[in-house]
Amino acid sequence: MRARRGVAPAIVIGLTLTACGGTQMDDPGDQPSVVAGTMPGPALVRVQDPGLHPEGIEWDGAGERFLLSSVTRGTVTEVHDDGSHSIFINDPDIVSSIGIHIDHANSRLLVANSNLAMFQGGDSHAMLGSYDLETGERIFMVDLGALTPGGPQFANDVTTTPDGTALVTNYATPAIYSVTPDGEASVLVDSAALAPGGINGIDVSSDGILVAAQVEARGLIRVGMDGSVSAIGLPEPMAVDGLVFLSDGRLAAVAGTGDGDTARTEVLLLASEDGWATATITARWEAAADATTAAVRDGQVYVIDARFADMGGEASHFDITKAVFE
Repeated sequence: MRARRGVAPAIVIGLTLTACGGTQMDDPGDQPSVVAGTMPGPALVRVQDPGLHPEGIEWDGAGERFLLSSVTRGTVTEVHDDGSHSIFINDPDIVSSIGIHIDHANSRLLVANSNLAMFQGGDSHAMLGSYDLETGERIFMVDLGALTPGGPQFANDVTTTPDGTALVTNYATPAIYSVTPDGEASVLVDSAALAPGGINGIDVSSDGILVAAQVEARGLIRVGMDGSVSAIGLPEPMAVDGLVFLSDGRLAAVAGTGDGDTARTEVLLLASEDGWATATITARWEAAADATTAAVRDGQVYVIDARFADMGGEASHFDITKAVFE
């Protein structure tokens, strides 16, 4: 979750982005739920569900559906291309569902479970829920914050290694956790190497390289399964929220870029020729201002607009938009 100062009552972290992305639509009007694109898959899926505010997104190819989290309800919603949607997971133990990830090796959905009240000094926790991908039945819920006590907790994003080991970031207390498929949790890295805070998006490449986002430091880090951490050399600062690897080895990152009058939210395609010691930008696309995370569908990058600036207001719809790169 990349939060902005002064735009949402429950979110008070100090990164401010003021630009409006090119795909933002302020009034649903007579817009259809789906707009046809030139590539396979819809260009846009509009979800008419007031107050949903989805921070995380996944594409379930087998189920032919998008899955969306909700920071306000703690649910997971399934969405089809015509905009129809229904609740897939409604677990009362989830306060705010943040990052979500499909573990294909074990046919389950992983959900980062947190509480937005943390940003106002209220109750906080960092938990990981595991759910059957077909039925939505809960497999386990593990308390990750108990492994790093003494400070605020906020489970942010989750990914898995090829064997199904989950890796979870903690935004509030700089830590990355490892959770086995049967729910045994441990701390992968919890050190000053992760400071300043704001460990956000996380994903693993096909060749086993783990990359995570340091949103407040406006950079990316490579994390070893031995707990080692090294900064990735980038061509420009970027406050990355969600990130996901593509099948061609590139990394799609939803990021705040620029500063002041040039501030905007973009989806950047990053590539590396040195094992992610450094990275270059190969393409970029301007997204809606409150775009947070991305999912890959048939090689195409789809981004969810969480509309955090409208929390508590008139956010009646939320758009899943396909990124079109130059």
